[in-house]
Amino acid sequence: MLFRQLFDKTTSTYTYLIADAKTKNAALVDAVLEQVPRDLQVLQQLGLTLRYSIETHIHADHITGAQCR
Repeated sequence: MLFRQLFDKTTSTYTYLIADAKTKNAALVDAVLEQVPRDLQVLQQLGLTLRYSIETHIHADHITGAQCR
């Protein structure tokens, strides 16, 4: 299993990247819209395929990046 904690300084929000090291399938948890380019770059650098975007709750502090691809 691969796990990364990514931080958005502007909103003080954490996004989590979870992936299976064998299949290279990945999930992003609580993505921030303004950080989508960063998140996609991390996925690409690690050779991962984004399969899931998960929201744990409604976010009052930022706009979700879950719908972006």
